[in-house]
Amino acid sequence: MKTRDERIRYVIQHKDGSFINVKGERKDDFMAVTRLTEDEAEVFLTGHYAPDNPEDYHAEPVRITYELGGKEDVQQE
Repeated sequence: MKTRDERIRYVIQHKDGSFINVKGERKDDFMAVTRLTEDEAEVFLTGHYAPDNPEDYHAEPVRITYELGGKEDVQQE
């Protein structure tokens, strides 16, 4: 039985290190923005709702791990 899975999602990051959500709001924490699939990130950066100066942004990968029944202590920052 599978008890662990990893997924790659993408957040939109500005060249200054900040992130933006799909509403175009700047955030310092990548956990506060929408995580997109690779295709969604590409559409967002090149489509109608792209941020101003889209060349200043890129899709940064985020590895998400799902684990069933993890009972060990997990440190959070």
